[in-house]
Amino acid sequence: MKERRVAALDVGRALAIVGVVAVHLSFQFPNLPHQVAILARMGQYGVQLFFVISAITIFMTLEAELGRCTGAPHVTLRFYIKRFFRIAPMYYAAIAVYGFISYGAAQSGYERAWVLGAHGATDILLNVLFLHALSPTAINNVVPGGWSIGVEMLFYLIAPLLFFVAMNRVRLLIATVLLLALSVIALATNGCHDGFVCHVSNNSFSYFWPPVQGPCFIVGMWAWYAFRSHLTGAASVTRRTACLLLLLASGFSLITAALGVWLAKAHELAPVFAACSAVAFLLLVCSRSRPASGEEQQRGMFIRRCTDALGRESYGIYLWHFICVYATLHFFEGVFGRSGRETSLVLFIATVLAVLAASYAFSRLSDRMIQGRATRLSRNLLAHVDERFRQKALTE
Repeated sequence: MKERRVAALDVGRALAIVGVVAVHLSFQFPNLPHQVAILARMGQYGVQLFFVISAITIFMTLEAELGRCTGAPHVTLRFYIKRFFRIAPMYYAAIAVYGFISYGAAQSGYERAWVLGAHGATDILLNVLFLHALSPTAINNVVPGGWSIGVEMLFYLIAPLLFFVAMNRVRLLIATVLLLALSVIALATNGCHDGFVCHVSNNSFSYFWPPVQGPCFIVGMWAWYAFRSHLTGAASVTRRTACLLLLLASGFSLITAALGVWLAKAHELAPVFAACSAVAFLLLVCSRSRPASGEEQQRGMFIRRCTDALGRESYGIYLWHFICVYATLHFFEGVFGRSGRETSLVLFIATVLAVLAASYAFSRLSDRMIQGRATRLSRNLLAHVDERFRQKALTE
């Protein structure tokens, strides 16, 4: 059951990171076929897929921790320790690496500030404290793509409270209404004019910040409470339901594309529909398929290994793929711009695969050098915390 659950979520993570890499590379290929360019631009909503998976994983973990811990304080402290040591060490390394590259580029005059926007010491401090999602200059200028990490860390901050408050669906509904109301109020105050006529631009602070992206986590919360048996493999998805899920995923994806890519008129709504599409896709992945032949099993095993590898390393790939994207822009900008449609498509696919492979290698290296040590440190700290709570429970 556990293996099936992890496999389904890793497939989602793999699709998300492929989409993110594809969209960041697509702008270098102005001559891509129109349909391919639209599909690649849809890759930006891989971030919302990450958000949904994160919410599911968090509530699944908190529920499992509740069964082995002495109470809510114990569960909450373990959760914060595990999340911090999972995210912070690599992110701090990214701050240092991208800062060094940006500083070197600015000092040499080779290229001003590289891919980063203008920022100062306060912005770096906000990133260190994971409060950068609240600042327009800090949210995405210190680490490329760091806005999503900031939004996710803010959700981590309130996740245990939401978990313990929303222990049943009535409370979850109340919490959902309150969170959505706060998002609407914040959006109306800062991003809307003349009533509720909103003008949220894509890849702007108003798009990145928590009131717009926060509802994606709410969708993930409901996905876990409503479909936990399917997501964990305890219940199977019938073929008829799988067809329905395919239609739902396709429908929500088309709405997302219309709102955020084709029409580009409702970027404040596109993330929510992308999150709904993500839930339908994850449930579709959990559905059982027909028995495969020997050749199909071998091909499926190869694909499974690739998706598992990309899923496990998706965080590291996300952090480091910007270096690889920039390298392709620097070395091949002229070639990409002059190539025809067919050549552009071949080059685009080859470049996506090359960037994924290189970013995966960087992720494995940083995992060995940084994340492995952080994991060992967190385990020692968790053991100490568990012992303190156990001793406290024995004395009470």
